[in-house]
Amino acid sequence: MSPVIALLRAVNVGGRTVRSAQLRAVAEGLGHTQVTTYVNSGNIVLVPSGPMSAVGPGLAGALVAELGFDVPVITRSLAQWDAVVERLPYPDEASSDPSHLVLYCWDGAPAVGDLDPAPYGRESVAFAGHETYVYYPDGIGRSKLTLPVLEKAAGRSGTARNWNTVLALQRLARERA
Repeated sequence: MSPVIALLRAVNVGGRTVRSAQLRAVAEGLGHTQVTTYVNSGNIVLVPSGPMSAVGPGLAGALVAELGFDVPVITRSLAQWDAVVERLPYPDEASSDPSHLVLYCWDGAPAVGDLDPAPYGRESVAFAGHETYVYYPDGIGRSKLTLPVLEKAAGRSGTARNWNTVLALQRLARERA
Protein backbone atom coordinates (compact mmCIF):
# COMPACT_ATOMS: atom_id res chain seq x y z
CA MET A 1 0.00 0.00 0.00
CA SER A 2 1.07 3.55 -0.66
CA PRO A 3 1.90 5.71 2.36
CA VAL A 4 -0.60 8.28 3.56
CA ILE A 5 0.11 11.68 5.10
CA ALA A 6 -2.50 12.70 7.66
CA LEU A 7 -2.77 16.24 8.99
CA LEU A 8 -4.70 16.94 12.17
CA ARG A 9 -6.44 20.29 12.37
CA ALA A 10 -6.29 22.59 15.41
CA VAL A 11 -4.40 20.39 17.84
CA ASN A 12 -1.97 21.41 20.56
CA VAL A 13 -3.62 24.83 20.80
CA GLY A 14 -6.29 26.00 23.21
CA GLY A 15 -6.10 22.92 25.41
CA ARG A 16 -6.69 20.51 22.52
CA THR A 17 -3.57 18.47 23.23
CA VAL A 18 -2.62 15.40 21.24
CA ARG A 19 0.75 13.91 22.15
CA SER A 20 2.72 12.23 19.37
CA ALA A 21 2.80 8.96 21.32
CA GLN A 22 -1.01 9.03 21.61
CA LEU A 23 -1.38 9.71 17.91
CA ARG A 24 0.95 6.85 16.97
CA ALA A 25 -0.84 4.47 19.37
CA VAL A 26 -4.26 5.37 17.93
CA ALA A 27 -3.02 4.84 14.35
CA GLU A 28 -1.36 1.54 15.23
CA GLY A 29 -4.52 0.48 17.07
CA LEU A 30 -6.38 0.88 13.78
CA GLY A 31 -3.92 -1.54 12.17
CA HIS A 32 -1.81 0.99 10.28
CA THR A 33 1.89 0.17 9.98
CA GLN A 34 5.16 2.08 9.67
CA VAL A 35 3.54 4.86 11.69
CA THR A 36 5.59 7.94 12.47
CA THR A 37 4.82 11.47 13.59
CA TYR A 38 6.64 14.65 12.71
CA VAL A 39 6.94 17.46 15.26
CA ASN A 40 4.21 17.69 17.84
CA SER A 41 1.69 19.53 15.68
CA GLY A 42 -0.54 16.82 14.28
CA ASN A 43 1.48 15.32 11.43
CA ILE A 44 1.47 11.57 10.88
CA VAL A 45 2.74 9.36 8.09
CA LEU A 46 1.65 5.74 7.87
CA VAL A 47 1.01 2.80 5.63
CA PRO A 48 -2.75 2.19 5.81
CA SER A 49 -4.31 -1.11 6.80
CA GLY A 50 -7.14 -0.61 4.30
CA PRO A 51 -8.33 1.89 1.71
CA MET A 52 -6.84 5.38 1.88
CA SER A 53 -10.33 6.87 1.96
CA ALA A 54 -10.88 5.27 5.38
CA VAL A 55 -7.72 6.68 7.02
CA GLY A 56 -8.99 10.19 7.80
CA PRO A 57 -12.44 9.20 9.09
CA GLY A 58 -10.96 6.27 11.02
CA LEU A 59 -8.33 8.41 12.73
CA ALA A 60 -10.85 11.17 13.47
CA GLY A 61 -13.29 8.71 15.04
CA ALA A 62 -10.62 6.96 17.09
CA LEU A 63 -9.20 10.29 18.30
CA VAL A 64 -12.65 11.45 19.45
CA ALA A 65 -12.95 8.24 21.46
CA GLU A 66 -9.43 8.67 22.89
CA LEU A 67 -9.44 12.40 23.57
CA GLY A 68 -13.07 13.41 23.97
CA PHE A 69 -13.02 16.17 21.33
CA ASP A 70 -13.31 16.35 17.55
CA VAL A 71 -10.06 16.26 15.59
CA PRO A 72 -10.59 16.80 11.86
CA VAL A 73 -8.07 14.85 9.78
CA ILE A 74 -7.08 15.68 6.20
CA THR A 75 -5.24 13.01 4.23
CA ARG A 76 -3.15 12.83 1.08
CA SER A 77 -1.51 9.86 -0.59
CA LEU A 78 2.19 10.02 -1.38
CA ALA A 79 1.33 10.56 -5.07
CA GLN A 80 -0.97 13.44 -4.16
CA TRP A 81 1.69 14.95 -1.86
CA ASP A 82 4.33 14.64 -4.59
CA ALA A 83 1.97 16.52 -6.94
CA VAL A 84 1.51 19.25 -4.30
CA VAL A 85 5.29 19.70 -4.07
CA GLU A 86 5.73 19.54 -7.84
CA ARG A 87 3.18 22.27 -8.64
CA LEU A 88 4.67 24.75 -6.14
CA PRO A 89 4.10 28.21 -7.65
CA TYR A 90 6.78 29.89 -5.48
CA PRO A 91 10.06 28.01 -6.05
CA ASP A 92 12.29 31.02 -5.32
CA GLU A 93 10.55 31.66 -2.01
CA ALA A 94 10.70 27.96 -1.13
CA SER A 95 14.43 28.02 -1.69
CA SER A 96 15.26 31.30 0.04
CA ASP A 97 12.57 31.58 2.74
CA PRO A 98 10.75 28.24 3.27
CA SER A 99 9.52 29.04 6.77
CA HIS A 100 7.38 31.88 5.37
CA LEU A 101 5.85 29.70 2.67
CA VAL A 102 2.72 27.92 3.86
CA LEU A 103 0.64 25.16 2.31
CA TYR A 104 -3.06 25.04 3.20
CA CYS A 105 -4.70 21.65 2.64
CA TRP A 106 -8.47 21.68 2.25
CA ASP A 107 -11.00 18.95 2.94
CA GLY A 108 -12.20 19.23 -0.68
CA ALA A 109 -11.93 21.39 -3.75
CA PRO A 110 -12.06 25.13 -2.91
CA ALA A 111 -15.03 27.08 -4.21
CA VAL A 112 -12.71 29.88 -5.33
CA GLY A 113 -9.76 29.75 -7.66
CA ASP A 114 -8.31 33.14 -6.83
CA LEU A 115 -8.11 35.62 -3.98
CA ASP A 116 -6.75 39.15 -4.03
CA PRO A 117 -4.39 39.31 -1.04
CA ALA A 118 -3.79 43.09 -1.38
CA PRO A 119 -6.19 44.08 1.42
CA TYR A 120 -4.28 41.84 3.83
CA GLY A 121 -0.69 42.89 3.14
CA ARG A 122 2.16 41.77 0.91
CA GLU A 123 1.19 38.10 0.80
CA SER A 124 1.01 36.07 -2.41
CA VAL A 125 -1.72 33.45 -2.82
CA ALA A 126 -2.15 30.63 -5.34
CA PHE A 127 -4.99 28.08 -5.34
CA ALA A 128 -4.21 24.72 -6.96
CA GLY A 129 -6.25 21.55 -6.66
CA HIS A 130 -7.28 20.94 -3.05
CA GLU A 131 -4.49 23.18 -1.73
CA THR A 132 -3.55 26.82 -1.46
CA TYR A 133 -0.01 28.15 -1.33
CA VAL A 134 0.62 31.40 0.52
CA TYR A 135 3.88 33.27 0.83
CA TYR A 136 4.06 35.52 3.89
CA PRO A 137 7.11 37.76 3.29
CA ASP A 138 6.62 39.51 6.64
CA GLY A 139 5.77 36.32 8.55
CA ILE A 140 2.48 34.61 9.29
CA GLY A 141 2.20 35.69 12.93
CA ARG A 142 1.08 39.26 12.26
CA SER A 143 -0.65 38.69 8.94
CA LYS A 144 -4.33 39.45 8.50
CA LEU A 145 -4.51 36.69 5.88
CA THR A 146 -5.40 33.99 8.40
CA LEU A 147 -6.77 30.47 8.16
CA PRO A 148 -10.35 31.68 8.86
CA VAL A 149 -10.07 34.27 6.05
CA LEU A 150 -8.80 31.63 3.63
CA GLU A 151 -11.41 29.10 4.78
CA LYS A 152 -14.14 31.62 4.07
CA ALA A 153 -12.73 32.30 0.59
CA ALA A 154 -12.26 28.60 -0.15
CA GLY A 155 -15.58 27.52 1.31
CA ARG A 156 -13.71 24.60 2.89
CA SER A 157 -12.14 23.56 6.17
CA GLY A 158 -8.39 23.16 6.18
CA THR A 159 -5.09 23.11 7.96
CA ALA A 160 -1.71 24.64 7.23
CA ARG A 161 1.93 23.53 7.26
CA ASN A 162 5.06 25.51 6.45
CA TRP A 163 7.18 24.40 3.52
CA ASN A 164 9.89 22.82 5.69
CA THR A 165 7.22 20.54 7.19
CA VAL A 166 5.77 19.78 3.74
CA LEU A 167 9.16 18.54 2.55
CA ALA A 168 9.84 16.60 5.76
CA LEU A 169 6.49 14.79 5.44
CA GLN A 170 7.30 13.98 1.83
CA ARG A 171 10.64 12.44 2.87
CA LEU A 172 8.98 10.37 5.61
CA ALA A 173 6.32 9.10 3.21
CA ARG A 174 8.91 8.18 0.55
CA GLU A 175 10.85 6.21 3.17
CA ARG A 176 7.73 4.07 3.61
CA ALA A 177 6.99 3.57 -0.11
